[in-house]
Amino acid sequence: MSTDAQEPHHWDPEREEAAAEADPDRGSRRWWAIGTVLVAVAVALTVWFGVSSTQDAVTATDVGFEHTGEREITMIFDLTRKPGTTVSCTITAMDGDYGRVGTAQHEVPASRERTTRVRAAVRTTTPAVTATVQQCSAVD
Repeated sequence: MSTDAQEPHHWDPEREEAAAEADPDRGSRRWWAIGTVLVAVAVALTVWFGVSSTQDAVTATDVGFEHTGEREITMIFDLTRKPGTTVSCTITAMDGDYGRVGTAQHEVPASRERTTRVRAAVRTTTPAVTATVQQCSAVD
């Protein structure tokens, strides 16, 4: 028999650990790449959901108000909606203690414009010092 046969290679945990310590970025580069891709996908999905959910939303932005009488106030606001949509808005007038002194429902007819400046009068039970748009929604 020949003694030229070499012994089979045995697993050496110390040598494997030393090799891993010599190249610490070997496994972490892959995880950084995977993490970066996952974060990019999450950001893209968040932006897409945010844009798609507000695309046809109805929003009202208070611009100001005018006192048109002792028992009436006119609310001025910008209404943004999908062109061709009729909208109904609830306007509330308040006194100095922010108590509700008047409420009106105002229907804004459909328009070709996306944003429209609206003036809506609210009759009050006592003098009002301010007014605001409570909510607006599309009319079916």
